[in-house]
Amino acid sequence: MTEAKSKTDPSRRAFLAGATVAVAATIVGGLKPRAARAAGENLPHLSDSDAMAKALAYTPNHNTISTAKYPMYKPGDHCSICRFFKGTPGEKSGYAACQIYPGYSVDAEGWCESFSARS
Repeated sequence: MTEAKSKTDPSRRAFLAGATVAVAATIVGGLKPRAARAAGENLPHLSDSDAMAKALAYTPNHNTISTAKYPMYKPGDHCSICRFFKGTPGEKSGYAACQIYPGYSVDAEGWCESFSARS
């Protein structure tokens, strides 16, 4: 009986060791893509024709905004200095994720009515 037990123990240990390595590799391998998605990489760019973008007056270029039409816009306000922008604060170009538009990346030079300056 002890012979049968000793034959199963090594295979069980080998399985558990292999499973541990596989789980660790899956976790470590999944970290970079998750971080990249949070930063906006691999996300589609938000179009100003998107229904949510239209509802919040998103435009990819803040220099084209009419202050007469959008009085809450202050010259110089743009996505990269907004608290909802997930990219590098103050960057002048590129796209990054935005908390307002989940699943999309917004232009750093864009603007929408949800703009809220970083504190």
